[in-house]
Amino acid sequence: MNESLTIFTSITASYTYSSELRLSLEMLQQTFPHANWIMHTPDSTLSLKELVSLNLPPAGYILFIKEPAMLASKEMYPLLKKHLEQNPETQIALPNDPANARIILTPNYHTLRGFEQFSQQLTQYDNAPIGYDGRECWLFLISAQSLSNLNLPDDFFELPHQLPAEQTMIIPQAYTHPFYNYYRETRPDILPFVPEKIQSLLDIGCSRGGFAATVKKTIGCRVAGIEINRHEAEVAQATLDALWVGDVLSLDIHDRFDCISCLDVLEHMPEPEKLLSKIKQWLTPDGNILLNVPNVGFWAVVDDLLAGRWDYVPAGILCNTHLRFYTEHSLRQLLDSCGLTVTLIEKHCIPIPEQILTGFNSYQKSGLDVDYENLATNAFTVLAKCK
Repeated sequence: MNESLTIFTSITASYTYSSELRLSLEMLQQTFPHANWIMHTPDSTLSLKELVSLNLPPAGYILFIKEPAMLASKEMYPLLKKHLEQNPETQIALPNDPANARIILTPNYHTLRGFEQFSQQLTQYDNAPIGYDGRECWLFLISAQSLSNLNLPDDFFELPHQLPAEQTMIIPQAYTHPFYNYYRETRPDILPFVPEKIQSLLDIGCSRGGFAATVKKTIGCRVAGIEINRHEAEVAQATLDALWVGDVLSLDIHDRFDCISCLDVLEHMPEPEKLLSKIKQWLTPDGNILLNVPNVGFWAVVDDLLAGRWDYVPAGILCNTHLRFYTEHSLRQLLDSCGLTVTLIEKHCIPIPEQILTGFNSYQKSGLDVDYENLATNAFTVLAKCK
């Protein structure tokens, strides 16, 4: 019998301004096309608990999603539902996630097609369900009947913590990939590239200020940020020494900085030359530009293209708001044309899977040029100075 599915979730004010978050919501809605969606919005006069009470279905299943910034496999809901149907002692079923799936199978996907392939592979394993282990919960399934019998907390995502572990089960083969930390990145991977002994840093596209705050804590320098999303900027305000809110190209800043970081921003600009020109004006005479830029020549993208796929997603190399795409060659050309000298370029490499590597080897044997280093490079971190 086809049981109805009701989905309760909350969206923040950032969904109004972020095309990435809106795409994430749209993709999730496409995954559950027949579900009844009930969304708690920033302008709602009711709490989520009140919203649930007013819209609680008499039967069927309820999926609670903390925030719809995630990918969910098409197999996820059927697997969670099947477990609840076959195990009446279980009240709540949770999916697996990237951090914990590696116990079974190491995630090695970087595109939507890769996510789909990995999710399907995971279903082939017969690992038994796991009692709730305290991991962060951002999604769970419960039957309407079970929910009606529980004493509900104000925060529904506390339910897995309140129930006995044997009543809350994690289904290893059901898979999700969350993006809900999209604006919370602190970028520890980039910290080693910040020049030593700088007195000031400006982070363009600072979001909630996580990276700049980490630099301040580590180096002790003055930090500032620029952020176009005013809701995320409100969070950054508390941690930064200075903050400008708005379009970076329209801002008039008279301060100068020893280092200006531009992490995963350049590819979002329709005219990156204008941004680099602006950055040069804000640098001290011996200042550095710190860039991080994804590589469109990465093996996962090339493999997708060979299969006829190019799928935009909310984050990553094929983010839906990327307007420019770079390889090392085109990135160096851009910087040189803007009067910048590259002093360091770090290639962040991820090994090419054996099966895909075999295919590339065949291309090379047939006489085609194959740049293996470029194929293995996921992103570039670059330090540059004015010529």
